[in-house]
Amino acid sequence: MAIVAEGPRGRNYLAPTPEQEAAANISRPDEVPDTELSTHPQYMGTPRYGLTHHADLFTNRQLVTLTTLSGLVGEARTRVQRDALAAGLADDGISLEEGGPGARAYADAVAIYLSLGVGRSTDINNALCRWENTKTQVRNLFNRQAISMVWDFAEAPPLGDSAAGSFVTSVANLAKALERLPAHGSATAIQADAATRTYESCLVSTDPPYYDNVPYSDLADFFYVWLRRSLKDVLPQLMGTVLTPQGR
Repeated sequence: MAIVAEGPRGRNYLAPTPEQEAAANISRPDEVPDTELSTHPQYMGTPRYGLTHHADLFTNRQLVTLTTLSGLVGEARTRVQRDALAAGLADDGISLEEGGPGARAYADAVAIYLSLGVGRSTDINNALCRWENTKTQVRNLFNRQAISMVWDFAEAPPLGDSAAGSFVTSVANLAKALERLPAHGSATAIQADAATRTYESCLVSTDPPYYDNVPYSDLADFFYVWLRRSLKDVLPQLMGTVLTPQGR
């Protein structure tokens, strides 16, 4: 094991101190997303090596970080709603999922953005991240449409303003995207069967038609289990299932 530190002339690789080793030796927190992983033979490599549940894809230290961050989303939502009421938004009690325009819906929207930041952090805060020698940095899990097994990994710092891995960086990148979105109109997100629903007055954009060659729903669960942890009370209809609907 090595500690990678930023030095005046680039990265420095240091042997860990006993204190640093002890900091990683912690217990798994309660209420982790312990749902079972798909066993798709081509795109889900970890179950064959004993990593059979979503929580197995993270170190205990990463689980503590992510459960803490996702739990704080609810606290932030409460504070945002209080501040929105103080700023004069309507106290109508209508949620964003119900189409509300007031303080509660505003707080719901902020909670969703923060949850997306947590979800984005999971891609580079897991035990399947690799170290890229050419760029001397931690790289994310999803370099293709698969959860592949790796034989060593790098653990990114989740706090601070590091280039990769920190929650601050994830939220900052989301903010950049939001700043470029149109600020008018509305949209609705639903779960539905693509084979049976109607498509009146809507625009459909798709990736190439892989059909069932890529198990997108199985792969999506990697992020969904963390989003649901933060948003099951904010979006009870959209996040009503434990995992994403699995077409078989």
